Parts: sequence; structure tokens; C-alpha cells
Amino acid sequence: MGKAMKITALILAGGEGSRMAGQDKGLQLWHGLPLIDHVLQTIAPQVQHTLISANRHLAEYALRSYPVLSDDKTWQGLGPLAALATLAEQPSLLLNSDWLLVVPCDTPQLPETLVAQLSHAIQQQTTAQACYAVTPEREHYSIFLVHSQCLKHVAPYLQQGGRSIRGWLQQYPYTTALFEHETSFKNMNTMADLQA
Repeated sequence: MGKAMKITALILAGGEGSRMAGQDKGLQLWHGLPLIDHVLQTIAPQVQHTLISANRHLAEYALRSYPVLSDDKTWQGLGPLAALATLAEQPSLLLNSDWLLVVPCDTPQLPETLVAQLSHAIQQQTTAQACYAVTPEREHYSIFLVHSQCLKHVAPYLQQGGRSIRGWLQQYPYTTALFEHETSFKNMNTMADLQA
């Protein structure tokens, strides 16, 4: 991790679980642990601070001893960017971090080098304000590092009808970080995925 980069992680666990019969995805078990715990175990040691975005079972998430952020009613139902718009309204939660790492709660095999590689890519492309993960197979727009100043533009983007993380990120100078293994970014979207 670059010495000058102070990073807060935001783990997105606020979805509706529509492909999981409405279950709270972050609390579903995979290899004996809730998905959120797999992600926390990998991500928390890589950053200075960690936040959880959740809209249900808040007390359960709070047991992890990390601040839990719920979508502001203005942004509810507008997808994963709702969490970023909500965080933009509470900048003190960033604890003066210059950068925000965003990852979903349903990717339990994230690499232990995630932050180091995203940070390195940004440091190599000095004008970049955002960096997302890619593999030889595909892009992973939901796993990214972005400068905290970019958060102030989330609300206008949502108000103009924008919903995709990709579209929001690509408003800024951005770069990508190449990771070798697609399995590191596999989403556990369904009960079948969890049981496989």
C-alpha cells in the first residue's frame, strides 16, 4: 500500500437478495461462516478503517464491531451507489481517509493483495481518481478504489438517473488493476452458488 494512501473500506451488504429468495446475502453461510465475515477477514487487515453498508439485520451486522451504515431514505432502492451517496452525507465516517475501497459482501475469496494492487495501479497512473479490478476474463466494476472527493458527485449522478457503478466511475480519470484468477472475484449470487 502506498504510504500516502489512507484507505477506508466500505463493504456493501445492503442489497435485497433478489436472486437469493430475498435472503440477506451477507449473513448466508459459506464454508461455515457468513459471507460478510469472509470478506471482513480478508479486507479489514488491508485498510485503516472498515464500514459495513446494510439495510436489514443491523444489530447482527453491528456484532462485527464495525460501523454500520444504512441507506438514507432519499437513495433507498437505487442500487449499490445508494450506499456511497449516504456515506457522502456523513464524511466523518471516512476518518479523513483520502481513498475509499468498495467491495460487495458476496465475494468471499477476494485476494489478500487486493488493496496493494489497486493502490499500485493508481500510483502508476498518477492522474487516476479511481481503479477497479479486472481479470483476463472480465471487468469487476463493483470492486474498486476511488478518491474520497469523488463521493460528492454520487448524488447528482443518481438524481440524473444514473445507476451503474461503471458509469459513475468512468466519469473520472481511471485505471484498472489486473488480477490473475477470476475465482477470486466470484459472486455468491444464489443458494446454488453457496452449496457448490
